[in-house]
Amino acid sequence: MLTFESQLSLNAELDSRGLVVDKSELELAIEVKVSQINNLAYLNDLGFEATTDNGTLTITRTYNAVFADVLAVIFGVVVFLLGVYGVGSLVSMFVNGEEINVFSLAINLGMASLVLLGFKFFNGIKRLIDFAGFKVSNQNGNITLKKRFDLKLEEIKEKASELFLETDEEELVLKLGDYTILNSNAENLVQRLTLEQLASLLKKG
Repeated sequence: MLTFESQLSLNAELDSRGLVVDKSELELAIEVKVSQINNLAYLNDLGFEATTDNGTLTITRTYNAVFADVLAVIFGVVVFLLGVYGVGSLVSMFVNGEEINVFSLAINLGMASLVLLGFKFFNGIKRLIDFAGFKVSNQNGNITLKKRFDLKLEEIKEKASELFLETDEEELVLKLGDYTILNSNAENLVQRLTLEQLASLLKKG
């Protein structure tokens, strides 16, 4: 029931205190989690999946992630239109000199604020565009990245030595030279270890 971070902390605490307790279930849970991380099982949480064919590791966007982005865009459009309606109603109340009461003012203000919320969901459009046709693979010490930059699908080929991880504020970014492949939450241990494992496997290829 504990998070991975908590499991590791508990295990370390028990070891440091030298307590004689049955840690078999805890150690098994940690072992299973580490195995899943090493097998890139949690790459799906970032919206990607890994496949191996004849020693070539390939990373692509999952259909579930694409579907989630499409739903986010649709929901964003609906919320944005409701917000626009709220703004229009709010303006109409003052322009037409309608009788203003606290309830109707609060309702229209709330709906108007949906405009900003709708904009947040439009991030799905950027992800859909950026990762349309996305693929990264390794072969014979070379990394091939297919990704859209400024709407254009480009193919970048670099030596595996050009692959590295970079921390940018709260994000851990996997980069190939000057190009960003993907990123994760640097403060999320499972995501960070997953990206580190991905970088390691791509370099080994």
